[in-house]
Amino acid sequence: MEREAYLLAVDQGTSGTMVALLDTKAQMVDAVDIPVSVSTPHYSFGEQDPQELIRSIREGAQKLMAAHPDKLDALLGAGFANQGESFLLWDWETGEPVTPVISWQDGRCEALCQQLVDQGKDQWFHQRTGLPLSSEWPALKLRWLRENEAGLKKLWDAGRLAYGQLDAWFLYALTGGRCYASDHSTACRSGLCNLRTLDWDQELIAGFGAEGLRLPPLCDNTAQFEEVDLGIGKRLPWVAGGLDQSMALLGQRCIAPHTAKVTYGTCCACWMNMGDEVVLDDHLTTSVAWKAGQSPVYALAAEGGAAGSIVTWLQRNFKPEWKTSQLSDLARECGEDSAVVFVPAFNGLGAPYWDAAARGTLFGVTAGTAPAHILRAGLDAVAYTVKDILSVMPPCKALVADGGMCANEYLMEKQANVLGQPVLCPENREGTITGVGYLMCLSLGLFRSLEEIPQSFRDRKIVPGREDVKGYAQWKRAVNATIDFYKQS
Repeated sequence: MEREAYLLAVDQGTSGTMVALLDTKAQMVDAVDIPVSVSTPHYSFGEQDPQELIRSIREGAQKLMAAHPDKLDALLGAGFANQGESFLLWDWETGEPVTPVISWQDGRCEALCQQLVDQGKDQWFHQRTGLPLSSEWPALKLRWLRENEAGLKKLWDAGRLAYGQLDAWFLYALTGGRCYASDHSTACRSGLCNLRTLDWDQELIAGFGAEGLRLPPLCDNTAQFEEVDLGIGKRLPWVAGGLDQSMALLGQRCIAPHTAKVTYGTCCACWMNMGDEVVLDDHLTTSVAWKAGQSPVYALAAEGGAAGSIVTWLQRNFKPEWKTSQLSDLARECGEDSAVVFVPAFNGLGAPYWDAAARGTLFGVTAGTAPAHILRAGLDAVAYTVKDILSVMPPCKALVADGGMCANEYLMEKQANVLGQPVLCPENREGTITGVGYLMCLSLGLFRSLEEIPQSFRDRKIVPGREDVKGYAQWKRAVNATIDFYKQS
């Protein structure tokens, strides 16, 4: 009789931390969610407490194991998904953070980004990193810190500052400073990593004033590190880790080239597996999806516009009593004659437009317009944004919906109609956790290859009905008008 074994998977996101107990086929046994906070100390800033994130991981693990104390001895290891572009600096000698976690949502570098575009640096940056110039990437924020935070200068010049995206910070903090590394999929979202050499790029480092920082050694997504202390009475090996969106791509079994997933989360995160092919597109990002002991698997990707944040905004400002389970019916009840078009550019327009100046705009508002009309227009905007992104990608062989919003029947039907192709809605909506689990199984030798991923989930196929040509045409006119308005402003 085989000895039972389990895995601990962590998905540390912007608004919360999920810690899950998985079996050796990466299927979830149980999970705990711990909310985390985001602060906005100044306009366009977005920051988090690095110690709060560590506490949330430990609290989640402790609560989970308190519910399953009999599984503790059977734990084989831990795996981690991280936010990707969020980062911090800490004092290498004391181990104490000297900055907050500066969120991927933070927009403090918009002026610097535009300055670099005006200087013609966009192609220089894009060719090395696979990323378009955007205030999202840590490289630009590092230059901002160097130029605006005088209190960091002494430590920076002394070589005492360590840089880390959240994978490096979690590894460092949870091993008591014994381990310091970053995986390729996460590093590729920094703006300092060369996409082809898969190493830190000295020209990028110099261009963004990052000289003097300690940068973590880069490793495969299945690299193992010992002695991770989660406060559960047993130290575990770190056996896998990666960027949350690439983990979701893997978790939804998009392991063949030209298969794609859309995570309907805070924004629309579209990722397409490109195999071993490096494809650059000015409208999209190109990154390593994962690297596990062989040639890296690359992905074309884009995080476009708002998605779940539309609902959050409406609930916070207009309808706090709305429940998630009601939203589909509320959208349907508006009827087909709703003329409202919503461009939810809360923080500018992402892919494929990359217009940081644009802001949220409503068209067609009348005296009869109600919050439900704006909700429906917002859900439509999510579907149109995904079409915008996929229209600049290679033809998609299969599209999988991921994330909490794929439970919204109205949105999923709208998405299929807008695209004119089926959308697969998997039974498993926790693709990020599952992807971490698959990599853990590979790292521990439970799978010999990713082709052994079990096909155990039932996908629900949403077949398109009437294609929404008119609505999408209106959306394109609204987006162009929004861009033009804020350009003139």
